[in-house]
Amino acid sequence: MKRFYETVTVEKAEDYFTVALDGRPMRTPGMNALSLTTEKLANNIASEWREQDATIKPDKMPLMSLAATAIDRVAPQQMEVVKSVAAYGETDLLCYRAFEPEELVARQNNNWQPLLDWAKIAIGAELYVTGGIMPLEQPLKSIHAIRNKITHYNVFNLTGLHELTVISGSVIIGLAVIEDHITATEGVQAAQLDSLYQMERWGEDPELLLKLQNSRREMLDAFNFIDLLKV
Repeated sequence: MKRFYETVTVEKAEDYFTVALDGRPMRTPGMNALSLTTEKLANNIASEWREQDATIKPDKMPLMSLAATAIDRVAPQQMEVVKSVAAYGETDLLCYRAFEPEELVARQNNNWQPLLDWAKIAIGAELYVTGGIMPLEQPLKSIHAIRNKITHYNVFNLTGLHELTVISGSVIIGLAVIEDHITATEGVQAAQLDSLYQMERWGEDPELLLKLQNSRREMLDAFNFIDLLKV
């Protein structure tokens, strides 16, 4: 799509903020009003639109994409998304550990176990750990605790958490980031621990490296989105 506007502004509308192109308030791809909860998020989305060249590139506007997803896709089915995110606790990345080599086992225990310990105390979600990849049944009350925690998130925070969880394979990593227990960078490192170890041991794999770079960027975009929701 060619750029069709000249000016981008942020406007206050009732109890929310929106972005206007040439004075016209924006709508999402689903034709809903772009109702944003904080001025910081609106300003950053406006910057994404200002930085577009002659051709609009949606992949260069991650904040706009996440906001539209929250409004168009998450809001109409919020409880279904809550259940979907909470279900990651049943097969959470942090619960499946290697048997060997010893160095990898130690790294997983040192980096992942503190996150599970935090979830047990802060959320009331105790998740069991196993070696290998065979399915492990988790306590139902722990999955319910995760669900109860995120039920109180608004659609924007829920969207950010959904992104972090899907990319990392761990709802605990996502929650630890969104609840400010760990930084976004620490969340990325925890999510990519196995792959980074493999490259250390066997050498750099260009295809894997590109995949890791993309997932890192997407996780950091999601965290930035969440951070801009704070008043």
